[in-house]
Amino acid sequence: MNSNDRNGNLDVSAIRNGDKSAFKTVIALYYTEVYWYAKSLSRNETLAKDLTQEAFFKLWKKRGVLKEGVLIRGWLYRSVRNKFLDHTKKYNKETRLLEMTYADALDNAIQIENREELRRKMEIVEKEIQNLPKKCSKVFLLSKKEGLTNNEIADYLGLSIKTVEGHLTKALKILRERLKGSFHFLFLLINQLK
Repeated sequence: MNSNDRNGNLDVSAIRNGDKSAFKTVIALYYTEVYWYAKSLSRNETLAKDLTQEAFFKLWKKRGVLKEGVLIRGWLYRSVRNKFLDHTKKYNKETRLLEMTYADALDNAIQIENREELRRKMEIVEKEIQNLPKKCSKVFLLSKKEGLTNNEIADYLGLSIKTVEGHLTKALKILRERLKGSFHFLFLLINQLK
């Protein structure tokens, strides 16, 4: 081999013919240089070693299709660059997938927690409605759960409209006292009652 080898003008015919000695010479000449190029791209020692080894492995594996006059150094640099770009794309995809999976899991956890909180509050509201005086509870459920108007409730239960309004007012007052800060949330929950 001559001094032009350092500049990448290595005769590839020996490598193309499977000459292991010529391949070892290529490794000796270019390994460190290619490694530092890989490290400058990746800024990661382990990845740089992997990229360098993959480039030399690929060179040996594809030796049969190397064209006469190819510059080995340039070929190795391109191989490292392409492998690095592939790695970056794959890493970015995996990272995005992991981030999306994490975000979805977090959303699901929040939804489950919100569902649990909603279920818990619903149980509290239902219990408090059941603890109302019997007539108040019945009027309140017909109004809020069944969606009947005061007139319809009065007709259905054979009560006056004033009596229905009185039961609703009493029910709301009792619930407001018992549920305290949750009262603003009460009407949303009541629509969910089953």
